[in-house]
Amino acid sequence: MKNTNNKTNRIATLAIFSSSLFVAASAAMLFAPVIRTNATEESVDVTVNVNPIISLSLDKSALDFNITPTSAGVFDSGSIVATVDTNSTGGYELYFSSEDSGTALTSLVSESTIASDFSSAVTSTTMSANNWGYSLDATNFNKIPALANQAKIKDLDHVPATAEKTITITIGTKIDSALPSGTYSKKVVFSAIAHPSLVPTLHSIATMQQITPEICTNTTTPDATATALDWDGSYHNDTSRVPRKSLQDTRDGKYYLVSKLADGNCWMSQNLELMLDKNTTLTDKTTDLNTKTSWTPENSTLTTVPTSSTWPTDDVAASASARSYYPIASDRYYQGGTVKSSNPTASGAEYDWEKAGTYYNWYAATAGSGIYTLTSMNASDSICPKGWMLPYGEASDNDKGWARLFNRYNSGIASTIIAPLNFSYAGSYNHLVSQIQGQEIFANIWSSTASGSYSVYMLKIDNIVNPHNGVMRGSGVSVRCVAR
Repeated sequence: MKNTNNKTNRIATLAIFSSSLFVAASAAMLFAPVIRTNATEESVDVTVNVNPIISLSLDKSALDFNITPTSAGVFDSGSIVATVDTNSTGGYELYFSSEDSGTALTSLVSESTIASDFSSAVTSTTMSANNWGYSLDATNFNKIPALANQAKIKDLDHVPATAEKTITITIGTKIDSALPSGTYSKKVVFSAIAHPSLVPTLHSIATMQQITPEICTNTTTPDATATALDWDGSYHNDTSRVPRKSLQDTRDGKYYLVSKLADGNCWMSQNLELMLDKNTTLTDKTTDLNTKTSWTPENSTLTTVPTSSTWPTDDVAASASARSYYPIASDRYYQGGTVKSSNPTASGAEYDWEKAGTYYNWYAATAGSGIYTLTSMNASDSICPKGWMLPYGEASDNDKGWARLFNRYNSGIASTIIAPLNFSYAGSYNHLVSQIQGQEIFANIWSSTASGSYSVYMLKIDNIVNPHNGVMRGSGVSVRCVAR
């Protein structure tokens, strides 16, 4: 928490005041120019760290007591308006108390006091004579807390909206004619504390395109044995829970379950089902395009079973064009990765089913960068959402690859199709025989890595899990993305 300094002043009448509290922080600004030459272009990230600040001010203009007592007792009240302002994304807490262990208003000329010693909340009617207290609703009054037992009167977990910056504290007292006349006074303290700014994690974003390396890094990396899920961030830093969130792809409004897994990466827990449209251009603002600013697919996604004419077998070489197929109801969904379901169900805001997703040839999956001449390298672009990428497919333990993921889990087929990996039997489209194959037997998932003129490394799940098996790049295969 941020350290705060409290200042208090005495009010000369039966009134209470505490001066403002302010904690300042500086923001360091870094700048580096983009360097341009006639041959290359370089760039650097500009990072600005804005530190939290907090301020507290008190308005006591409505705090005024001038009481003429009666034998039955006269009640009067006034108010203090506390205004707290902070830029902390974690919000703030506001506390109220006496300045010390004493809570009575003390006469300036005698030993008489106005006590604050009732045990439970009272009203203006039930408050005993020659007592005082505070209220947050102007009706129910509590005794003044000692400094060691400060009362928390506000607690926010976010940057305050305008209406959340102020709070009115009513001070009430009842006086009868037995109390000697004079001025009674007591210092009280308001303390505002800024919460630490929230660390962004998967649970603090809403869309796929909001992911950053920092967000994934800040999200808890679970143990490889963890299967229980953390849906809302309540178990941050608990490695026995797998962080999971449903995020929206801004390109078409569809939602995907994503998880932070034991390899330290954030993965889509469902296959991509983006529908390609030859009349719709994908841009680098929303799509994983790194060598170009836009890409337009040559063909729209098919919604009927492909044939040799709609998905030609020779469309895999230099003349390659984007081919994709959105599965029909009979081969579309697999409940929990094991039970076929043509009518998946939803549970609250989160889907409890796994998507087979759309089948793409490799040229489409790589947004046109998986060309014929790319024979042993990683494609630079993909149709993953911005901030995500096709995983690497080599057998080496690469940071963003299939091999590292399955080395961490030492996975066989039995553990692959259940939480937290949740791979579904999606099958593939075999362009050579114009058939959907293996939809209830195995799954193929594209990588970004070419393994020859006509083949690509992929993840294959059948009786074993093989994270670097080759497949012909003209085939229709599922896409599952990993955060960059």
